[in-house]
Amino acid sequence: MAIPLNLTDAFASEQDLRNMVAARKVCFDHDPFYVRDGSNQIVQIGFQLNLYAAFQDPKHLPSGEDTELRDLIGDLRRLCRVFFQSLDLLKPCEYPEPPMHRIMYAPERQYRAEVCLQVPIFDRGHYGAKPDRRLEELLNTAECLLRQLGAKRGTWDDQKNAQAHAQDHCEDHAQAAAGEA
Repeated sequence: MAIPLNLTDAFASEQDLRNMVAARKVCFDHDPFYVRDGSNQIVQIGFQLNLYAAFQDPKHLPSGEDTELRDLIGDLRRLCRVFFQSLDLLKPCEYPEPPMHRIMYAPERQYRAEVCLQVPIFDRGHYGAKPDRRLEELLNTAECLLRQLGAKRGTWDDQKNAQAHAQDHCEDHAQAAAGEA
């Protein structure tokens, strides 16, 4: 059983979504998500899923009202919309503002010009709580779906097969995140 994607107000079809992922060479990774608590200590409360999309020209220097930059941010936000609509589990993580973005030239992706959209994943109902297995499984579910859509972990390699790993079972991660496993 696959996790159905809710594409409403984001993409016309799953193939359009896959085409965007391939055209923008979408990559992802994640980092711990830290905040300061009431005693001014820095604590991890979840994860930050980083989505990267490349400019057509890898040496592009966006400035001002750059049309391609606006398009890249829009594409990544539409991808986020699909995730928030498709994974009820992400509802407690929903951020009141659109995810933050920045322009990057990362060495692991050969300093290509890209936009990074950062999506925090944490339990808003228990803000400040340490991330537990359910949040880890939620992150695994999101990353699994990204791989199934053709996104690559870390770097884009045109030579690698865009198919998801055979061992990927997004539904298993989603059930574990929901506490059903």
